[in-house]
Amino acid sequence: MIKLIPVSELLPGMFLHKLEVFWVHDSRVRNQMLLTDPRQIAAIKESGIEKVWIDLAKSVPHASANSETLRVPEITPGGFDSEVERARQIFQQGKGQIMAMFNEARLGTSLDLTSASALVDDIAGSVKRHPSALLSVARLKNHDDYTWLHSMAVCALMVSLAQKMGYDDEQMLRAGMGGLLHDIGKASVPLAILNKPGKLTDEEFIIMQQHPIMGAQMLMEAEADADIIDIALHHHEKFDGSGYPHRLAGKDISELSRMTAVCDVYDAITSMRPYKEGWNPAEAMHRMASWSGHFDRAIFHMFVKSLGIYPVGSLVRLASGRVALVTEVGNTSLLRPKVNIFYSLRTQREIPPEALDLADSFCCDSIIGPEDSNLWQRFNLSSVWRAGATA
Repeated sequence: MIKLIPVSELLPGMFLHKLEVFWVHDSRVRNQMLLTDPRQIAAIKESGIEKVWIDLAKSVPHASANSETLRVPEITPGGFDSEVERARQIFQQGKGQIMAMFNEARLGTSLDLTSASALVDDIAGSVKRHPSALLSVARLKNHDDYTWLHSMAVCALMVSLAQKMGYDDEQMLRAGMGGLLHDIGKASVPLAILNKPGKLTDEEFIIMQQHPIMGAQMLMEAEADADIIDIALHHHEKFDGSGYPHRLAGKDISELSRMTAVCDVYDAITSMRPYKEGWNPAEAMHRMASWSGHFDRAIFHMFVKSLGIYPVGSLVRLASGRVALVTEVGNTSLLRPKVNIFYSLRTQREIPPEALDLADSFCCDSIIGPEDSNLWQRFNLSSVWRAGATA
């Protein structure tokens, strides 16, 4: 639907169909483009244009929101609950930005990375204040939102890992930016392949394997920094040289790309996808540890330390015969996180969620292992969500 609106109503996320003038000379503004940067709107307003045509069908979600809601509001630093709420807002608003960026890339428009930098700042700030909050929200994405929220989740995981590895603030932001943009090349993959619910054919997989090269080309055209381009190009390389597109091995793969390989795979296998349900995070950690040659072992060990042996969102079995959801990584021991108990294996019934700090000196319970990945069939999913909601 094409609609004529006053320029005063323009918002990021709207698709500019037609300007009906020829005197706007700002290189960031033209007909048939998605508005992603407030500076584009400012340029239109400064040109003296009063009305423009927008295409509602090509606009992305949140375009009709009030301008005050386009940035995450400041929240006074507090506990886990307040940071979870802020994380939800970051993901909700960041989803529109990522969708817009992918749509731009799919239309062949040169990427503007300004809004991406602001989103990375928001994500990094949340991770530094309380890493478990944003990562727990990231676990709740469904397969319909996977492409967009996966980018933000990998960004958060990269920031958390970079922090654990001793990177300074600037280096952490660069790691986060690389994580956010690592899959931008998937915008070149036909949607029928990208969203296919079943296994790809050999021909389709060959097309899918081109996305690192396409992503690197897009970022080169956007004049992204070399390390960000390298992440997009080489995040599917494996430490033993069996990855793609260039079959690099060992330290020939940049450290940031080796980090991204771990973060990308972890979020992918713990997420709900059209063709499979996600693994329990603790089980994912155990399986990834068994994959010989896939990852740089030193980096993977730092990744485990950054998230915990039982990451936020894991389902674990306790010695008391109960099942609990991990809500926070333990402060004193990776083996003793904070959990919410919600199910009894002995009675095979749900129980009211109960918060428990396994590191508490008065706690006589302990984890005896992760629950298996078949959790969606074994437990009522709503009970898992209720347990998480009390965190």
